[in-house]
Amino acid sequence: MPNLAWYSHEVCFWHDPGQGSGYLPVGPGIEPLRQFAVDPDLRRAEGLVRMAGVLDHYTQVTPAPAGDDDLLLVHTREHVDRVEAASALGAGDAGVYAHVNHHSAHAARVAVGACVQATEAVLDGRHDRAYCLVRPPGHHAEPDRAMALCLYNNVAIAARAAQRHGVRRVLVLDWDVHHGNGIQRTFYTDPDVLYVSIHQEGLFPPASGLVTETGEGAGAGRTLNVPLPAGSGHEAYLAALTRLVEPAARAFGPELILVAAGLDAGGHDPMGRMMCTSRTFHAMTARMCALADELTGGRIVLAHEGGYSAWYQPTLVLAVASALAGLPEPPDPFLHSLEHLPGQRLRPHQNRVLAHLEAHHPLLA
Repeated sequence: MPNLAWYSHEVCFWHDPGQGSGYLPVGPGIEPLRQFAVDPDLRRAEGLVRMAGVLDHYTQVTPAPAGDDDLLLVHTREHVDRVEAASALGAGDAGVYAHVNHHSAHAARVAVGACVQATEAVLDGRHDRAYCLVRPPGHHAEPDRAMALCLYNNVAIAARAAQRHGVRRVLVLDWDVHHGNGIQRTFYTDPDVLYVSIHQEGLFPPASGLVTETGEGAGAGRTLNVPLPAGSGHEAYLAALTRLVEPAARAFGPELILVAAGLDAGGHDPMGRMMCTSRTFHAMTARMCALADELTGGRIVLAHEGGYSAWYQPTLVLAVASALAGLPEPPDPFLHSLEHLPGQRLRPHQNRVLAHLEAHHPLLA
């Protein structure tokens, strides 16, 4: 069994982006809604992994907050100061739909610290694989602004930290249901980072993550966007891995794999319209671990991103944690309501996206 590490911290459960997380205004005619990304849900996820006995297979690590030397690998000084100032006020928007509370700046530094420290531990051989159960998420955060719940770009900073550590080529796979515009922007001209995003077409940000966005300058061909149509399920996601991610990775030759492991493509998630199940996430994690064994000496780090179903997110985290540990699929009490729906099959309109990329993307054509 691989040597596994689990990074989490209590303060990540204390971050609260507020009523509606900025998406739902609170005003005349709108009753305040308990927002959908507060992290009792994340605490429940860790509790389920522990109760199932899967956490026993991991070394649990409490990460230290990232310092400015880490944050400034990706973000501007002005951006960091803006996040700190908004959090110091106890409330407010640190960017675009990026609301904070008093604990948010600390939690965001801890989230970055977890991803950086996990990456460095894997590169140093102290662990083979690692999972970071952190909030706030990061993949929308751009170098100069917070966006959509994301304050600092956890995975992008981890990739830069890997480069600082001496790694030349990093594969970043992002399977969050939304496009990781912040990761793409960070590495769009970098020839040594291959960014692959499998996301729902046209969801968020609008007009972001198109198949025509493939990198530019020295980074031409180093971005691979897979915008799947709404309603895509198990077979479409596994086909994207088999037909696009794996051959692109083999052509690129990474020394490390980082996964922005959002769970909001789950079939019960309110923030997307995809059909993935625990079986999907278990299979994708297992496939990426096998790819890491093939290409990177087993070095892989997964970082939690989106996931907003209070009842289904814990089961999906358990599926990912089980696959990372080389364990079989765990029980899923919600699987019966999703797995037999027609959307779980690869449909012709979904296949057209995959076929287009196979024929036209620079790493695949």
